[in-house]
Amino acid sequence: MRVGHPAPGTAVVEVSGEVDLATAPRLAEVVEARMRSTVGLVIVDLRKTTFLGVAGLRVLIRSKLLAAGAGKDFYVDPGSAPTVRRLFALFPLDCVRPGAAEGLTEIPLPRPAEQP
Repeated sequence: MRVGHPAPGTAVVEVSGEVDLATAPRLAEVVEARMRSTVGLVIVDLRKTTFLGVAGLRVLIRSKLLAAGAGKDFYVDPGSAPTVRRLFALFPLDCVRPGAAEGLTEIPLPRPAEQP
């Protein structure tokens, strides 16, 4: 797991391999640390993830709720792994944005209330 900052105020958490009962707590720790930081946008990049279990899905749901409570934007790039895509097909989340980690152009503009 790596964390990058491709733009000011943005953190990208790059996840590789499997996210299951054994590894989900580490993902939660890393993402929650970003939620406590000064960044306004957190993207979880699952493009190198080969498996996402229910424990990982719970981390993403909790992270989405934490972001909303903290006034931060939160997105998940699901990548193309069939097992990851299948889980999001069964449990769709509105924060899932294919291509979000490829470039910030995929991210919507700030909410109208935040614009000057």
